[in-house]
Amino acid sequence: MMLGACTGDPLALPPAAVMRGAWRYESTPVVRHSPLNEGLKVTIAIDSIDRMRFRGQVTRWFAGDVGVAPTAFGPVSGWVDGHGAVTVLIAPAGPGPVTLTVVGALDHDILTIRESWRGSDPGPFRAGGWFERIP
Repeated sequence: MMLGACTGDPLALPPAAVMRGAWRYESTPVVRHSPLNEGLKVTIAIDSIDRMRFRGQVTRWFAGDVGVAPTAFGPVSGWVDGHGAVTVLIAPAGPGPVTLTVVGALDHDILTIRESWRGSDPGPFRAGGWFERIP
């Protein structure tokens, strides 16, 4: 009788489970002749999921040759829509800067960026770039 009342597979993972793990973004430097311009390198780690939502933190952020401590960032959060679309929010650690929003499409271990923005300004992640899940 109890089994008949269950809906869905009780062992099935929630949709946000597709985001669990570490994700790396590395842009190509704009000026290839400058040894100091290494482009943007960001790593986020997603370690908490709840149905369609996930949470994590920034673990690495380098812009060119300048690193930003992970403590400068608040939580990373976001959601999946169940059809491959993902929204990632990277909050600042304190008041002031606006949350960075990244919207993309997930295909296995690649999150291709459609757009990113911070307030009314463009974000640092270029459309067509991607986050790749890393082991």
